[in-house]
Amino acid sequence: MFTTFGLNGTIIRTRTYGSYVKVNWKMMRRIFGKKKKDDDKPSEEEVVDEVVEQPATDEEPEAAAESEVTEAEESVPDAAEAEESEPEGAEEVTSEGLTITIPYHATIQDRLKYMLTEGPLAESIQAPDEFRLELMAMGERFTITKASMGEVQIGTGTAPDEDVFIRIGNDAVGDLLSAANFSEFSTLYMKYYKNAEPGKFVKIELRKPITELNRRGYARIPPLKLLIGAVR
Repeated sequence: MFTTFGLNGTIIRTRTYGSYVKVNWKMMRRIFGKKKKDDDKPSEEEVVDEVVEQPATDEEPEAAAESEVTEAEESVPDAAEAEESEPEGAEEVTSEGLTITIPYHATIQDRLKYMLTEGPLAESIQAPDEFRLELMAMGERFTITKASMGEVQIGTGTAPDEDVFIRIGNDAVGDLLSAANFSEFSTLYMKYYKNAEPGKFVKIELRKPITELNRRGYARIPPLKLLIGAVR
């Protein structure tokens, strides 16, 4: 009997009795290679790759499409909310109302009172509207106020917590009183507001945010929209 060592130190025992030799083949296979069955089995990495590369089912595109439709529907604002976010403009007043002849007035107070209480433009005022304006013209301070559900009033002095303070030059007052209609009155007012001259000027100081004024009716009532300089 003699002993032979393998490549990694494993002992391979052989016995010689005549021509018969017994070899430990199981140990030899472990040393020199894998079983054939083991070679046929896919590795864990190959299994993972096969799972990743599997095509998406038909349900996945449908779910994605439904998600896009839902997001699109949520992004569309409600019609009522859109109407509330947009201030009502002065387009409700017809062009005829802007060109109707204005009666003669001796003071700017009387002319503004006519526009807001008697003229065709006064029809744009609604009961819930409220506003407080303080003006100075010809050396006098006066106010134009309206409480919610109340009437338009012209007073003297100052207005507490006014929305806007307006100063009109003496020469500008004369030109505004000579305007034949509201369209001409509006053109002169904006001219002196944008291009002031000595004695012919309109200075406007807003005391409240314009968005708040618009919600309270300024954007819808042409004389008020003009007085705060919001006319384009």
